[in-house]
Amino acid sequence: MQSKSFFNELRKIIREEVQQAVRTEMKRLLTENKTDHKKAIRHGLELNNINTTSRSSQVHTTTKKTFSKDPMLNDLLNETATLPASDWPTLDYRSEMAQAFGGMRQMMDDNIPHVAPQTDLDGRPVNISNEHVASAVTAMTKDYSALMKAIDKKKGIR
Repeated sequence: MQSKSFFNELRKIIREEVQQAVRTEMKRLLTENKTDHKKAIRHGLELNNINTTSRSSQVHTTTKKTFSKDPMLNDLLNETATLPASDWPTLDYRSEMAQAFGGMRQMMDDNIPHVAPQTDLDGRPVNISNEHVASAVTAMTKDYSALMKAIDKKKGIR
């Protein structure tokens, strides 16, 4: 009889502690700063509008060449072959950008790449010492070229 009452009291205490822990976590989650997705979407659309309006203001005057006998394919090839470099302002790769593209990665640690992000989307510092964050950063910045070569070799592409 005493063991039943002990287990009942133990269940009661555990239930109270769990309820208290859940309440504090829920309060923390409900009061934390959340990303305003509508604001982010609006910002992206504004950037797109700026880009498309600057592109549409530029007029292309080029002569059409014959690349293929198929007129549709020829039109596509003429459009892509004659685009000036100013139409692709985001494709300006410079040597100082090599590290961000993984060209000159130097690892500080075996698991944490040198090009790890310093802040999150909201500008808060990223805690790289957290094992979950470190594993995600490692997965995103890992060099998968050997894996892709093995896949290509298995498929017979290379």
